[in-house]
Amino acid sequence: MKKIIQLLTVMCVMILGTQFAFAWEVGTSKETVYGYGMLDVKSFVIGNPQFSPQDEEPTVEELTKMIYDQAIKNNKKGFSYMSYQDFCKTVNNKEHIDIYRLGRHKALELFKERVSTYGDAYIVCTVSNDTRLNVFFDVVDSKSHEVLYSYRKLAPKATPRDEKLYNEICRDFFNAYANRVKVVAKEKKEEDEMILKMGKENYEKYKKEKLAKKKAQEIVENDLDRYLRPDHRVGRGWGNE
Repeated sequence: MKKIIQLLTVMCVMILGTQFAFAWEVGTSKETVYGYGMLDVKSFVIGNPQFSPQDEEPTVEELTKMIYDQAIKNNKKGFSYMSYQDFCKTVNNKEHIDIYRLGRHKALELFKERVSTYGDAYIVCTVSNDTRLNVFFDVVDSKSHEVLYSYRKLAPKATPRDEKLYNEICRDFFNAYANRVKVVAKEKKEEDEMILKMGKENYEKYKKEKLAKKKAQEIVENDLDRYLRPDHRVGRGWGNE
């Protein structure tokens, strides 16, 4: 009997541990950093969100403005931002091309071709609003179009999908990005110091072992991301449809 109780206790602990492992899903966020490229970014262009709003939600135009407004309001690092509207106006004035009159695919193609002139990186918001509201932000290098940083917010089920919620999500993204830049800068400094101390070859071996452990821990989370993220992934293959 005592062994049965012990076994049940162990099973309960394992189940609770699994629940805690997925606790980030409930109204919280997840970040992914791809190398040190984000440290070189000083200027951004806000891209057009990938979003099909429901009745109670903001329009695409309203969400675009929210993203830019929150970028300016929460600019803690002295970055510069260009709104999507200003990008379209500038291109129209210089090249007499009205992006708003173009189809979605052509507008995306034109954006990618010209965005490097106006910013080091661009920010695109992708919204999946099915049974759960998932909001993704990709910070993408303007020249290589490689993703530098990703942020995901999964809103609580009961939260109204109104302007207030979207403003909070946009604010959280820009705050998270600014904080992550500080962390990555610190990590880069520590890495440079370790290379000097250990030597590049020994450090590379240490780094590979560390990354392998981290990757094993993230397998489940990454699989969940791929399942929940909408098919039109912006930044990762954006414009290659």
